[in-house]
Amino acid sequence: MIKFFRGSGIGPVLLLSLAALALWGQYFISPPPLADSSGGDPMPLWGLILKALESSPLLAVILSFTLMLIVAIVMVRFNTAIFFIPRRTYLPALLYILLYALFPGEMVLNPALPAALLILAGIWRMVSAYRVNGMTFNFFDAALLISAAGLFYAGAVWFVILVIISVLILRSPDLREMAVTLAGALLPWIVFYAVWYLTGGNMADLTETIGHNLFDPIPSFNWGRTLVILLVVTGLNLLPALFSLVREMPTYKIRSRKTFELFLWMIALSVAAILLLPAVSVEMYAVLAIPAAFIMAGYYTFVRRVVTAEILLWLMVIMLIISRIWP
Repeated sequence: MIKFFRGSGIGPVLLLSLAALALWGQYFISPPPLADSSGGDPMPLWGLILKALESSPLLAVILSFTLMLIVAIVMVRFNTAIFFIPRRTYLPALLYILLYALFPGEMVLNPALPAALLILAGIWRMVSAYRVNGMTFNFFDAALLISAAGLFYAGAVWFVILVIISVLILRSPDLREMAVTLAGALLPWIVFYAVWYLTGGNMADLTETIGHNLFDPIPSFNWGRTLVILLVVTGLNLLPALFSLVREMPTYKIRSRKTFELFLWMIALSVAAILLLPAVSVEMYAVLAIPAAFIMAGYYTFVRRVVTAEILLWLMVIMLIISRIWP
């Protein structure tokens, strides 16, 4: 499977599409009832989507499936444009689809999924700023996109820190670029508060809703035995990729190395948010799966011991199937 998805062409695309449909088939056949994972009032823009789809469970499944596919496609296009994994491959898309499916209860209408798409677009803008002469507004765009993602999923706002880190990693320190980054992060919220006020909304209620989504505890997640085993197997796939990345990163081209540094920071921020913030739970996996899929794809693309990697990958796929049969 690794050798097959290392290349390009119609074959990997067809198999990838079949894999995605197989993982989502049960939801197309029997759409689940819509539920809000925030435990109360959702973020404003996400609340509008939930209200529009509350009587259309199948449409909610179609929207979620489409968003997931768009994220996977953008990941492939991102690598093709920047070429930080120096080979055209569909492995990032395949791995994201598999990783996103680890938590079936979070697959449909996960607020972190549209946020993940905006964060991915923001990272693309950040990396594109490397070696741009003079002052660049890429970081303004990235901060605006990632901050706007917070209007769907409050946990996304913490990734504005990633934009500040990227300014320090990708560019020489420039106070002007740092200033426009902060301006980009504030702009979506200023505009949204202004629109909320002009349409007669209660400002105190809006602030209370945002505070609830940022800091209040959400209902605990049920960790089944099968899921725990699946996550352990997934970790056995990710850890060799991380060790290989740390070992090989000094030999990468500069832009590739800096891109993977951002992915490592993204993983660190995601894990820190999950562990430290009571308002963040497993729905964050929609975002965390992006850097994890890229790191694993980079490892699988050039791994020498293909047999070992293949066994671990198939073990993850088999456990993913078992977790659906015996959740």
